[in-house]
Amino acid sequence: MSPRRTAHPRDAHEPDELVLAVGAPAHGGHCVARPADDPGGRVVFVRHALPGETVRARVTGRGSKVWRAEAVEVLEASPDRVTPVWPEAGPGGVGGGELSHVALPAQRDWKRRVLADCLRRIGGETVARAVAGLPEAQPDGVLVEQVGPVAARDTGTGATAGQGTRTRISLTVTPDGRAGMHAFRSRTVLPVLRLPLAVPQIQALGLTESGRWRRRYRPGTRVDVVAPSVGEPVVILDGAVHTAAARPTGRRRVEERVDASGIGLGELSYGVRADGFWQVHRDAPAALVDRVVRAALAPVPTAAGTLPGSGRLETRGDARVLELYSGAGLFTLPLAMLTETVLSLEGSEQAVRDARRNLHDLPGAHLRSGPVTADTVRALGAQEVMGGGPDVVVLDPPRQGAGQAVAAAVAALGARRIVLVACDPAALARDTAVLLGAGYGLAAMSALDMFPHTHHLEVVAVLERP
Repeated sequence: MSPRRTAHPRDAHEPDELVLAVGAPAHGGHCVARPADDPGGRVVFVRHALPGETVRARVTGRGSKVWRAEAVEVLEASPDRVTPVWPEAGPGGVGGGELSHVALPAQRDWKRRVLADCLRRIGGETVARAVAGLPEAQPDGVLVEQVGPVAARDTGTGATAGQGTRTRISLTVTPDGRAGMHAFRSRTVLPVLRLPLAVPQIQALGLTESGRWRRRYRPGTRVDVVAPSVGEPVVILDGAVHTAAARPTGRRRVEERVDASGIGLGELSYGVRADGFWQVHRDAPAALVDRVVRAALAPVPTAAGTLPGSGRLETRGDARVLELYSGAGLFTLPLAMLTETVLSLEGSEQAVRDARRNLHDLPGAHLRSGPVTADTVRALGAQEVMGGGPDVVVLDPPRQGAGQAVAAAVAALGARRIVLVACDPAALARDTAVLLGAGYGLAAMSALDMFPHTHHLEVVAVLERP
């Protein structure tokens, strides 16, 4: 492992290991800690620990303000600690499973605390007050909800909970020809023996074992694996698509089906490039379609999903919707089926081609390809199909968020409602602050745990003009 270190020179007296008292979780999958014998001492961001624990930690990075470390021995354990579901993602291991030592309910509590901290610390008091005023707000933040059904072995604390949910994974072949992943914050590729977070269809391929796949591996080969909801998995080796039996194939697209019965649309079908973007949790597309479409079109703003007794979604059929960062049309399709006009913009030309195939028979859908910038947002809002401006804006930006300029341009369109989908709490806080500053009010928010055993979460926020 080659952890990234800062350029600060190390003092000869600085220790390689510390005994730490672990405090609150922080954004990024670590906790804020201090030396156990010096509560006012140096701040250390420590991974693989839990709030309230005392751990012995190996220092992996030294900065002028904070150090970074990994817990290598637990001296006093939290009751929320479980046997890691993926030890290979533990100290000194690969990235992508940094919370696998934490019971699932405690993972969701961890994410709730981080979300609340980001909204308050980064968004500021205006954002914090707006969140606190929501009907769904808890005394210390917004509840983070589980996505999909509870696994049969999920007792609430069992280490087996939350596995087998990812329909997409990426691997890199090690110099000695084995399937591996990058070490945390490193270019070093470490071999892996198990893929417990992947769906069973991917685990059954034997990608980490010797045999048919190993014969096709070359050092540095990128291995992308897709298990669509329809049909067998495909394995992409440096761009070349293979069947589950390791045979080359001309199949470039996969079919995904999404249950939209909660909003009265039955089952939706999508064709997407095998190497294109799609939500990785098996239940995420359905959960997001349900919540985002309700957030955009329900008469009363909501970020909640379909509940018993919800009934058919009543919508304004003449609504004009502007959708930004629209991908292959996950939201565009149901929005276009329920409204008069949807105008979308997506930066990936391939994703737009997929979306055109998925929406070819919907004349109210107008799909555009190009970067999302303040200028393109203003131009789209002025297009004739928007009839003087959109009624609703839906935006699902990448991890870094929409940014101040784009968020301000969205607000300037004057839509009655904005639905913001965010996969990073810090970016959510910044974008929400801009929209609130432009005169919008926060009407609803829900947080979803779509990435078990990692620090990531997804948030749907609804803002309205007063």
